[in-house]
Amino acid sequence: MSKPILGYWNIRALAEPIVYLLHYKNVDFEDKRYNLDDRPSWENDKFNLNLDFPNLPYYIDDNVRLTQSTTILRYLAEKYGLDGKTEQEKDQISLVEQQIVDFRTHLFFMCFEKVVDEIKTQFEEKIPYHAKVIAEFLGNKKYLIGDSLTYVDFLAYDCIDFCEYLIPNVLDEFPNLKEYQERFENLSELQRYLKTGTNRIWPISASKVQFGSKDADQKQK
Repeated sequence: MSKPILGYWNIRALAEPIVYLLHYKNVDFEDKRYNLDDRPSWENDKFNLNLDFPNLPYYIDDNVRLTQSTTILRYLAEKYGLDGKTEQEKDQISLVEQQIVDFRTHLFFMCFEKVVDEIKTQFEEKIPYHAKVIAEFLGNKKYLIGDSLTYVDFLAYDCIDFCEYLIPNVLDEFPNLKEYQERFENLSELQRYLKTGTNRIWPISASKVQFGSKDADQKQK
């Protein structure tokens, strides 16, 4: 049986939570990246992979062929037991997932160069709100759903780390989020990926957007 393949652009953006999960479960997979400056490389593959809805990211695992980042995460979570243990936990996970996706959407909108200053200011005001509600939900728990890691923790960590580039020190008033962030980064299963420089912390987004690809942006954190 061949290795699973995760395909995406050579940026952070939507794929990194999937990569975290795969490394956490020690999955031997091919991390296939397409160069944003060479779009034909993706176009050549796009309609030849037997994907129902050709898009990036995609995940191919034997007969399983998926697109949409959250769908891929859900599939992997179910396969590797990171989708909750009870119906109540699964309901909470679904709720948290959508809250974090909303949070991430606001972060990405802040990167677009067509966002005028007034709208950007509105987003800057909303980011602390999103951090606040997640911090309140987390409370004193080890992870978002309790003592056990679930797939929404991979989403949440990536989102929290991302927002610090946009609004430095935004987490200072949420010490439990800072502790949560450090707890995630200290997971033994992720040490090799996070500490050896192989993880894709940068660029966050494509070079065409206002924020997320320049070296100066990275230094803001």
